[in-house]
Amino acid sequence: MNIGSLITLVPPKSGRGSFADRLVKAMLECPVGPPFNCVLQPGLLPELRESTSIDARRQLHRRRLHAPGTLATLFEEICEIHVRRLPRDGALWEAYVFEGLENGRIALYFKTHHGLIDGIGFIRVVTDTVTESQVAGKPRAIWEGLRTAPVIPDRKPQPVTADALWDSARGVSDTAADLLRLALHQGLRTLGVGEGLALPFLATPDVLKAPPSPHRVMGYCMLPLERVRNTARKRGGTVNDVVLTVLDMALSRHLDEIGTPPHRPLVADMPVALDDHGGAGNRITILQVPLGRPAGSPVERFQDVIRETKELKGEVRSLSGSALMLYSILVHSAASSIESLGLDALPMLANTVISNPAGLERRVYFNGAEVELALPVSVVAHHQVLNITATTYVDGLHITFIALQEAIPDVQKVADYTIEGFAELESSLRVPGRRKAASGGKRKKSASRKVVTRAAPRKGRRSTTRVS
Repeated sequence: MNIGSLITLVPPKSGRGSFADRLVKAMLECPVGPPFNCVLQPGLLPELRESTSIDARRQLHRRRLHAPGTLATLFEEICEIHVRRLPRDGALWEAYVFEGLENGRIALYFKTHHGLIDGIGFIRVVTDTVTESQVAGKPRAIWEGLRTAPVIPDRKPQPVTADALWDSARGVSDTAADLLRLALHQGLRTLGVGEGLALPFLATPDVLKAPPSPHRVMGYCMLPLERVRNTARKRGGTVNDVVLTVLDMALSRHLDEIGTPPHRPLVADMPVALDDHGGAGNRITILQVPLGRPAGSPVERFQDVIRETKELKGEVRSLSGSALMLYSILVHSAASSIESLGLDALPMLANTVISNPAGLERRVYFNGAEVELALPVSVVAHHQVLNITATTYVDGLHITFIALQEAIPDVQKVADYTIEGFAELESSLRVPGRRKAASGGKRKKSASRKVVTRAAPRKGRRSTTRVS
């Protein structure tokens, strides 16, 4: 249950050879802030409490990549580190500085437990840490955390009053009513007489499955952000709708090639930040979104996705955050139990997790070095094998894939198919009436295809550490 942030840096031309030393020295001047200054307080219901004993010098590590120092080499190292269990009796984070990347670049990897912070909070941390000026000012480090995060209060017993009991009962009643309404909408949709979210588990294709494993592989691709926006406008969709569509096309093509084409739409777990989201905590819900129809054309898949995301947005607007959070907890607890008990015959909740937690649209710098890439490294959820996260940086939409090695050993191929899928969707919307199959059959290579980065980790090296 670790999540992380991987940043590659282009050091300034002056003093490039000693930049890693200066970077480490600068970061160690920074204090540890919330939520990274919190430790786990054991008990029947474990809680987080602030600590003044966390020493960043013990949490910061340096590594040198072996030749040739490519992004693929870096991904391989990150996959081994990412799954290692953080100790539960100390700081719930670690930081790594990597040297040996091509062209003198430096990489910074920061990992923490998902219980401390979610994806939206992590984006805020990175945003607070970087600057738009190349001039190195005050030293910065990711472990400074959220500067505006509220201090975790000491929980003292409060007197029980009639008003407090009434407010509590009313809150429980409202949440229960919203859950019943959500279930009613799902039932009516299943019967074909209403609208709402699809019922979980029942219609998820039995594909993209593998037993739990600590072995990870990473892939990466980049789509041109402005072209993605233009594509979205042509059907009244959003950037997120385009992302879901082209990922659906890529995954369907991969499944077709390995002989397991889905006969029903793939289902994505999609994290949604709630309007009352706080600072660092996981104030989100994760809802299931069916993707495009099997064997549909790119435009048909796009239309399917737009329709489904509109249903999701409607439910999010009409239901309370507490009800949506509780729904997410209930269905994902069921998925976790299915995996923990080894009940492979039971249906899946979703085939993959796909999230899009925004990002940075201006070029930024970290302690005087230009940020070249800023990629999330997420968790592979229970009963699933693949997590996909899209973030914006400057004029690119950067998509990071992390998967179980046993399930998708060459996940970079799915990243490459994502680029080709976007070219197909873009072309299909440009030419009225043009239809292309999204999976199967021989394909002509698109002239507009451009693989920005191919970074599949080399086969043969595996981490053997336990998964948290």
